[in-house]
Amino acid sequence: MPDPRDTAALPPVGVVPSDGRAPHRMPSSPPPALPAPLPAPVREPAIPDPSRPPAPVARRLPEHKGKVARIGDALTGLSEDLREWVELRIALVQTEIMEQVEFRVAQGKMGAAVGLFAALGAFFLLVTLALGLGWWLGHPFWGFLIVTLLLIAVAVMSFLVLKPTPPPSDRPKKTS
Repeated sequence: MPDPRDTAALPPVGVVPSDGRAPHRMPSSPPPALPAPLPAPVREPAIPDPSRPPAPVARRLPEHKGKVARIGDALTGLSEDLREWVELRIALVQTEIMEQVEFRVAQGKMGAAVGLFAALGAFFLLVTLALGLGWWLGHPFWGFLIVTLLLIAVAVMSFLVLKPTPPPSDRPKKTS
């Protein structure tokens, strides 16, 4: 079968072919171009070209080593690179852990300082409250007694309300 893109194989326009086909009509757009063929691969000769400059010394392979020895050297280099990479990753993780520990220690120091000043502030607030109540009642003793009893009541209520429940394994078993 002739190629439909080949216009030389078709009869001129308006001429009816002898085999009974419809007359040839020109396509409205040109056919798509065929891709250019790939260039043939260039093969280097087995014998080196004397006019070509030699490879730099740093890139030359030793003359006495064969393919297996070169593969062994490449694997040795690969294992050394892998070992160095693992050591660097371990050092990175150690550094990250040390930074986390230093951050937590700094947070603990800051929390301790804030807690100390908050406790001192609460203590002085209670002393001021006791002295104020004592002044209002006529003697400091009554103010300190009332504040002390209030603190004891708050402690007892906190103990009763915030008492933790034991885990299910530590609860006494009911016998029927």
